[in-house]
Amino acid sequence: MNKTITETGELNRSGSFIRMMIVYFVICLIGLAVMITSINVLMKEHDKKLTGKICDLVAEKMNNSIKYMTTSAQNMSAMLTAQKHRDLQALYDEFADLEGDGYVSMGLIDDSGKVYASDQQLAEFEKWHLIDTAHQAAPVSISSPYRSGLTGEPVITLFADMKYGAGKKGWLFLTYPLKEIQNMASTETLADETEIWLMDTESNNVIQCSGGDEHGSGSWANAMLIFERNIDKRDVGKYSEWMQSMKNGERSAGVVYRIGSIRYSQVYADINFMHGWNVVVRIPSSAMSSTMEKFRGVVILYILTLLFSTTVLFVLTHRRDAADREILKNLSIHDPLTDVMNRRALDVAAHNYFQNTLKPDCAVLFIDVDYFKLVNDRYGHDAGDKVLVEFAALLKELFGDIGLISRYGGDEFLVFIKNADKLKIESKVSDLKRRVHDIKPITRKEGDDYSISCSCGGALCPHDARDFVKLKACADRALYRVKNLGRDDYGWYDGKKSSEEK
Repeated sequence: MNKTITETGELNRSGSFIRMMIVYFVICLIGLAVMITSINVLMKEHDKKLTGKICDLVAEKMNNSIKYMTTSAQNMSAMLTAQKHRDLQALYDEFADLEGDGYVSMGLIDDSGKVYASDQQLAEFEKWHLIDTAHQAAPVSISSPYRSGLTGEPVITLFADMKYGAGKKGWLFLTYPLKEIQNMASTETLADETEIWLMDTESNNVIQCSGGDEHGSGSWANAMLIFERNIDKRDVGKYSEWMQSMKNGERSAGVVYRIGSIRYSQVYADINFMHGWNVVVRIPSSAMSSTMEKFRGVVILYILTLLFSTTVLFVLTHRRDAADREILKNLSIHDPLTDVMNRRALDVAAHNYFQNTLKPDCAVLFIDVDYFKLVNDRYGHDAGDKVLVEFAALLKELFGDIGLISRYGGDEFLVFIKNADKLKIESKVSDLKRRVHDIKPITRKEGDDYSISCSCGGALCPHDARDFVKLKACADRALYRVKNLGRDDYGWYDGKKSSEEK
């Protein structure tokens, strides 16, 4: 990989722009092929997710409808309790012939289990064991759907507990047509091809709420006949797992299976107020694939547009290559004279260290060449440059293995040391103080014994400061103190001494 990168760089520098563009186009075409393949795979998942959203919406609407029914039953039972009736037969006779809000019949049950209802309802109480459901009311219970002998349609019965007489417990019941709930399953989304069912997890019985056959609404069948017959053998295992997850009471799940040439997406969601019953939504892939196909077309168009735009950008960038290289050169991290880091580069490195280190442990050294202006005035700027170059080389020799070195100003250098060892730093500073005298402003001997010295001030993190800006300020104060005491020495920041000097 490194060789390829190097060769690519050489090609760029030698102007082999065409070869670079060929490589770019090949990579983009491969990426486009991978993208299209991925979209085709995601289209299958898309069907399942869209079906799940529809299923959740239907379940929410059904739950709201049932909640409205239970609230009505509770309000009515509360009103009867407040009236403190003693004779339930007389009370039933009063409202037996009333037409209610959506319900087909209503009645009462006393504390002994006697049911006050029509003969047909009494027969259904015995046939469907509805008295057991009444005893489960806390304060409301709902029966499983059953086919009413009175209307011939599927119904559910709601029970709400109440008080009568001298604190006796009884129940009010209201029988609603299941159509009140089924109507909530209607949706405009893929309405003609979306099949919505209510399914009993214990018996696998299903009741159709909506589908392609509008006359089939309310029909009652077994899931084996509706869903499992003719499923592709390759999908039987997945379908069985889906059924088991529903029986286990797990959160809504989906499955994709095939019947003949049609792929179906099927999802269930539980109904909060009807224990053991779930909403099941099934949609053929043909009803949804057109949406994803349009999306795939948009993605391909976007990628081709992006490819064209990038090509134009590459051409323009290539034409400005010389100017860009000049800009990058100006942003170099090294000082052109001394070949150590420049101030900007070191500041960035230090700030990154503080931002990315939980417990920073470091040191900052400010080092000045003493009386550097005299060197320039006495020997000239070339001699001054020679001093800076040799001084920087000495800093790299002593501190290069433990820290970052930067020319921070004219004759001012900064050394940033991570994992600072104070004793080790002092040893290196002592070597610097001793060896800096060997640097001479001029190379030829003229009887001039002028030698260079330096002053150094240091600060430690976290002892003196906990961020880079404050740490530099502490090191600068330490340097200032060394200069005031005569230069050619080093010292650490001491907050107390610095305050006294002020």
